[in-house]
Amino acid sequence: MKRIFAAVCCVLLLTGCAAPAGEDLPPEAAGLAEDTVPAEDAVEYAAALTVPLADLEPYEPWVSMEPDTAGVETMGELLCDETLPGGTRVVCYWRPDHMADPNRLTDQDAQYEKHWAIHQGDKLLRFAAEYSGYDSGYEVTPFSNVLGRNGFCVTAPRGAAYIAHDYYVFDETGVPRLLMDCSNDVLEKDVDDDGVTELVWNYHGGQFVNCAFVRDGAVCQAELMSLLAEHLLFPALPFGDLENWGEKGLPVSVLAGGWAVVNEPGPKRYIEGYLRLTEDALELDVPAEQIPLEAWAGKRYTLIEGAPACRDIVPEGEPEGPWTVLGPAVPAPREWAEQDLAGRNQAETWAGVEPSYLAMEMVSAREGWMVVSVNHGVGAGADNYVYRTRDGGVTWREAAKLAEAGRYPCAAAFFDGLHAVVGIERFEDTPVFVTRDGGESWERADLSLLDDPDSWQAYNIFRSGDGISIELCRGAGDETEYRQVVSRDWGETWTHE
Repeated sequence: MKRIFAAVCCVLLLTGCAAPAGEDLPPEAAGLAEDTVPAEDAVEYAAALTVPLADLEPYEPWVSMEPDTAGVETMGELLCDETLPGGTRVVCYWRPDHMADPNRLTDQDAQYEKHWAIHQGDKLLRFAAEYSGYDSGYEVTPFSNVLGRNGFCVTAPRGAAYIAHDYYVFDETGVPRLLMDCSNDVLEKDVDDDGVTELVWNYHGGQFVNCAFVRDGAVCQAELMSLLAEHLLFPALPFGDLENWGEKGLPVSVLAGGWAVVNEPGPKRYIEGYLRLTEDALELDVPAEQIPLEAWAGKRYTLIEGAPACRDIVPEGEPEGPWTVLGPAVPAPREWAEQDLAGRNQAETWAGVEPSYLAMEMVSAREGWMVVSVNHGVGAGADNYVYRTRDGGVTWREAAKLAEAGRYPCAAAFFDGLHAVVGIERFEDTPVFVTRDGGESWERADLSLLDDPDSWQAYNIFRSGDGISIELCRGAGDETEYRQVVSRDWGETWTHE
């Protein structure tokens, strides 16, 4: 359970929920007329992830005290007094002196003792204890068919932003026993269509979404965001309040790009879907065109006989699996038709051409980048081409040629559908190229802040805090020097780190 809690704490690093509609759209999608955007009802959803719930252990609720009986003389000021259908009277009251045992509790706000009890003539059947300084906000409400049982719910403030909702049922002897302890906004709803009302509630502003349900006659509880964090390479966030849980499920937003982009600067991309509880599983539904999600998260990409292929990234030391070919061979660069370099003017695809440099990466379920290079036949020079995919890596389209880059790339980084940086081996200066329009156009980064900039070469490009960082070096062996420059405006200007 601690491992699950830690996983979800990572989710809390995210700020907000879903990205604004239209943020970071691919160029061809950004200009769509409003009437061309598919209506919500027209979007086809399918299961991207299914988490079985059969292995969950029955839930053991927390118990504040063992029920006992006491005389009414122990009852001080009443904080709540409700009579349930059938005549059962439930009360919450201070102790006559309000104070708990000072040797037992050291928190000053928790020095005040209250009890929940069934009032039975001159006796009190006490079934729960409260320790806090609150003197209002206590309620009792009856319920039926919640988790297949009937009983009553007590509401009590237990923190500045924590309202407890404890569901009690009577055992065979008439003693109230805690069925489920919930918090904050609680949704009583048959979310899995099994004819029984489930309980759904949130914690920490909705970042934790808990659900209580019945499986094989036993009451179980699951923290839904934790389950997703265990089975997904990227986190999900609930979108809006629990009342938005409708026929399709609870709206959620999945951060595209994985955990690696949680703390990175720049626009984020989210896939909007629904979380559903079925009779035996938790299911994440997303637009069908985004599936399979696993086709781009946690994968390594390459060309095999010119065709795009991927395989899982595995921990160091473990054997790698086979490559999976995603689609047809990548088209040859357009300019090859006019060139007769080793017969390339006859090539229609990259099949049969061995790239001298290749960098491929997906930045969302649909969008990816490829920089591929070959020797152009003159000395150590190279032609460098940029390709883009917008269908999950199946097909690729040539976006541009890095015309001013005369040698091979030495570092590359792709941040989202619009932004990328490519560093080229040092030749006449420090050539680092930046794009902010999805690779259609590139400009050379102005690194004149470096002393003798022609002598430096980029060897690593990455996101750092709220900026892009480039690590550079010059010299060799023990004489090697290192510098780092940072841009916080997607490569328009650079400063020393």
